[in-house]
Amino acid sequence: MTTGILFLHSLSQDLNRLAQLKKNFLTACLSSFGCQEITEKQFESCDFVVVMILTGGTENFFLELWPSLKASGKPFIIASSETDNSLPAAVEILSWLRQQEPKCRTSIVHGSFEAQAQKIQKFVSVDIGMTLEGQVIGVVGGASKWLIASNPDLSKIEENTGAEVKSISMEEFSTFIDQVEESEKQDFLNTFKDRKANISEEEILHSASIYCALKRLIAAKELTAVTLKCFDLLSKYKTTGCLALALLNDEGIPAACEGDVPALITMMIAKEALRKSCFMANVSSIRGSVVTFAHCSCPTNILSFYHLETHFESGIGVSIAGEFHERFFTLLRVDPINKTYVMMRGESMEHKYSPNLCRTQLKLDMPGVDSYFFNKPLGNHHILIPGDYLNRLQEWFYGEGYIRV
Repeated sequence: MTTGILFLHSLSQDLNRLAQLKKNFLTACLSSFGCQEITEKQFESCDFVVVMILTGGTENFFLELWPSLKASGKPFIIASSETDNSLPAAVEILSWLRQQEPKCRTSIVHGSFEAQAQKIQKFVSVDIGMTLEGQVIGVVGGASKWLIASNPDLSKIEENTGAEVKSISMEEFSTFIDQVEESEKQDFLNTFKDRKANISEEEILHSASIYCALKRLIAAKELTAVTLKCFDLLSKYKTTGCLALALLNDEGIPAACEGDVPALITMMIAKEALRKSCFMANVSSIRGSVVTFAHCSCPTNILSFYHLETHFESGIGVSIAGEFHERFFTLLRVDPINKTYVMMRGESMEHKYSPNLCRTQLKLDMPGVDSYFFNKPLGNHHILIPGDYLNRLQEWFYGEGYIRV
């Protein structure tokens, strides 16, 4: 991501002092992320903009450049120092933006140049200007019948996110499964021969049908994300969608289990804002601040090791049994109808694998997790993102008008 820094300062200030301030700020930023000084005519040349308020008396200068900054559509942050009346000017500018441009996604970073650079680096790594508008979501089969809190009105999903939702029946999806050729399934099998544990080649071939059919469906419907009522596959096709959904996530296509649209929306936000794959999981047990999550599908690109196993509940199909290497995880779940969200940080703990849970398991120390799940949960499925992204995602949710529960 290319970051441009635009400096604003009063014309009455000492020019030599201003030049030194600019140099010091740029040096601090370059130690944390790649950047360059820009003018208001160069917004299009960068992906992210830092408006550095060097001195007071710059509010009108901001008003003059605002039309071009707004037209560029670039995400930006306002930086302010601890001297030269920088902060008062920055606060006045942000107050004006909140009054006149309520949809504007920005905030102030303040402090020493080094501290600001570290804060800005976090914003640079998150696309706070991203949107789900233009995305196309495929809901195959609808939501599983047990998802009584995760089956929203799809028209309201479209209204609140700007994404298009396409409902696809299991009957229609079956026609895509029927189109899969034996050669495609054999190629799929060859890819995973070294990964199978207690499953047969026949199971992998069944799973290949689901993966290849989903790929055909995504291309035909021009989908950018998909969720599948996967348990419906068990009776007719004697398989699950666990491996197929894991691989789609590996390929950068958010793919959720059981027709859970809010969980899929959460995965889409993680992918668009952070460019990260994530683990959609059930909450399995909670003891104080220690919580265990588990599910049978997980992107392989966020695992340190994995092998293929059968699906937990059914004992058939192909699932992912994996281990994580990250120390910290961000728990996330959004309610796109009421525009609320939960976000918490957890630290991984040693976990003894349980045969009585879904195949990929993760134990975290997450203060406050018991109060949240036992009093005000947004649903069962939650999204776990490897890494600590609390501060980085906060601004995006604020800009979108989401309320944290």
